[in-house]
Amino acid sequence: MRISPVLVWILFPGCWAVTGPGTVHGPLGGLVTVQCQYERGYKDYPKFWCRAGTLLWFQCSSAQIVETTGSETEVKWGRVSIRDNHTLSAFTVTVENLTLADASMYHCGVDRTLLPDPRATVELTVSEAIHTSTSTGRPPATREQPSGAASTPITLSISSNDTHALSQFSNVHFLLLFIWKVPIFLCIIWVNIRYRKNSREMTDRHGPS
Repeated sequence: MRISPVLVWILFPGCWAVTGPGTVHGPLGGLVTVQCQYERGYKDYPKFWCRAGTLLWFQCSSAQIVETTGSETEVKWGRVSIRDNHTLSAFTVTVENLTLADASMYHCGVDRTLLPDPRATVELTVSEAIHTSTSTGRPPATREQPSGAASTPITLSISSNDTHALSQFSNVHFLLLFIWKVPIFLCIIWVNIRYRKNSREMTDRHGPS
C-alpha cells in the first residue's frame, strides 16, 4: 500500500523543507562541496551536517559534525566547514582532504529545538585517483656510448651551396692562372728566342773574315 504524500506531511511536518543534491562525488585527497536549500522561514535557524546513523539512518550517528550558529559566519570543524547564505536560503558544506572512510550517507538539515529537524539525505562517494602513464615505451636517450660497441663512422656531406662555392673558386683560380702564368711563360719564351738571336749575331761578328 502506498502512503499518501499528505499523510507523510502530517506525520513528519517539514520533511521537505530542506533539499539536497542527493549524491556528491569527490576524489581521494581532494575536496567536495555540498549545497542544501531550505525554506525562507528557517533563515535564522542553525544548519547542520552529520553522518547518517548505522541502524537508524534518518538520525545522526553520534554528534553533529558541524553546525552554524544561525548567522552567515563560516564554522569549521576539522576538515569540514559550513557556511549559511540567508539571501540564497542555502548553506554550503565543504569536506577537504577526502579519505575512503568519508564515503557514507550524510544529512544536511535545520536544527529545531523540541521539534523534528528538517533534513535531506546526501550520499558521498570517494574515488581513488587514476594514474596514467605518460611513458612512450622508448628507453631514455643516453649520450654515452656503451663499451664494446662499434664506433659510428663520421660522414661529411657537401651541400649544393658548398659545391657552388668550390666551382667559383676553381673559376677564379683558372682566371688567375691565365692572367699571371701565361704572360710569364710567354716572356720566358721571348727571352729564350732573344738570347739565341743575340748568340748568333755574336758568332757572326767574331767569325773568319
